[in-house]
Amino acid sequence: MLRLIVQIFLVGLAVYAGYKNRYRLINVALSNGILRRFLVTKSLDMPMFRDKMMQSMFTQTK
Repeated sequence: MLRLIVQIFLVGLAVYAGYKNRYRLINVALSNGILRRFLVTKSLDMPMFRDKMMQSMFTQTK
């Protein structure tokens, strides 16, 4: 039982640390060319993200 509580605490601590340093983690991930290509490809496979991005890039100007 104590081991389960410690594991839950450590997972919560890791999630908190990841959230607190999320922009630093994103910058590290995007500095690697292969990983950047993978992340961009996977994010463009998501319809919601792709549509929003294309809509903002190709808006008509008045």
